[in-house]
Amino acid sequence: MLVCGMAHVEMLRRLLRMRTVNPPGDEAAVAQEVSAHLADAGLETRTLVSPGGRANLVARVDGPRDRPALVLLSHSDVVPVEEDHWQRDPFGAEEVDRVIWGRGALDMKGITVMHAAAAAELARSTRAPTREVIVVVAADEEAGGDEGARWLLDEHADLLGFGDGRPPPEVLGEGAYGVSGILGAPVIPIALGEKTAVWFEVIASGDSGHGALPPQEQAAVNLAAIVKDIAGFGPPRVHPVMREQFSTLAAAASGKMAGVLRVLASPASAAVVRAVAPRMRRAGVLGLLLSDSITPTVMAAGYKSNVVPGEARASFDCRLLPDTDVDQFVSSLDRRAHRRGGRVAHVVQKGRGPVSGKGPLFPILERASREIDPDAVPTVSLTPGITDVRFFRARGATGYGWTPLVLTPELLATVHGDDERVPVDAFERAVAVMSDMVFRACT
Repeated sequence: MLVCGMAHVEMLRRLLRMRTVNPPGDEAAVAQEVSAHLADAGLETRTLVSPGGRANLVARVDGPRDRPALVLLSHSDVVPVEEDHWQRDPFGAEEVDRVIWGRGALDMKGITVMHAAAAAELARSTRAPTREVIVVVAADEEAGGDEGARWLLDEHADLLGFGDGRPPPEVLGEGAYGVSGILGAPVIPIALGEKTAVWFEVIASGDSGHGALPPQEQAAVNLAAIVKDIAGFGPPRVHPVMREQFSTLAAAASGKMAGVLRVLASPASAAVVRAVAPRMRRAGVLGLLLSDSITPTVMAAGYKSNVVPGEARASFDCRLLPDTDVDQFVSSLDRRAHRRGGRVAHVVQKGRGPVSGKGPLFPILERASREIDPDAVPTVSLTPGITDVRFFRARGATGYGWTPLVLTPELLATVHGDDERVPVDAFERAVAVMSDMVFRACT
């Protein structure tokens, strides 16, 4: 199939200039831009506005409904930026030396363009689709999805491939990029599940008083002790999805690395994973998929330099492996906090979806991964963050995180960070691979 790369590059640049930072997340301009592109190709499009005024786009290529619909899921909001830390305007969409700079280039307006291009190509082809294709550009993902994917599924599930006795859809979303530097060849993850986000506060108590007469029990001191005790990583272990990944990587590796990966893939890996997990975490994302993580993000105590406060608080962001029992995890931390004069409060769990099996789309994604690079190693994986795909998995859909874009560790670190950018050549190649994959999956 032929894809006009320059047009899609310009579309990406237009989207990047739209300041859809969440909050407040004014996504209407993105919905309008993508809707016009898809309508021009003949797709039926609808912009659905949540009670909070957030614009969500749903578009479809008609097809038989006796097979699972293919849902191409992306989001239009982006996280905030610290503009002084960027080398270039984060909303300027500048192209310099065949690289496009801008917040959302990777997460995830670039993928929105890939999905829109693929659906438009399919709609314009002369082949009749063998299943329905649904493009969803959701709002509010970066704040948890309550005004986006969650609301869409609660109110409009019939437009997203569910209901009427039809099989649940297959959903393709974010959560996995190709990565260079792990092996000699690019590793292309296909994420079947993701960690669960659990956010909470620890509130530590103590005696208040004058700074010149410090009391024995001090809230700030207790809080510091609690943070030191609980922050970090839980005991390393190998989730079944990661065990399969290590087996796949071992077959493609050589030397000492192949031996370590084979042991990690074996049932008797407990001692080895404990030994290598800290080194793997320092090396990159793979190590983060071996443990639960407990990260302090906000700490607050006191209001005047000579007053000892009676209370101190810290917020935590925890990311738990799919088989971690959330209630047991929180109870364990609460017991540890109590021992040092604190307690866990205001627990928020941001969704939890089951790990998907391998549906009909999986072998097509494997084949498409090898089209990115003939030596590429496609493998199952988990996503360290949370994505909107979890809402679909929770309703019975088969969900995949997959993006046909190979990134260096340096570029991968710009997701939610400074200087987010995407190389033009890699982006154009990804648009073509995505379009070919959707055509193959749906004709």
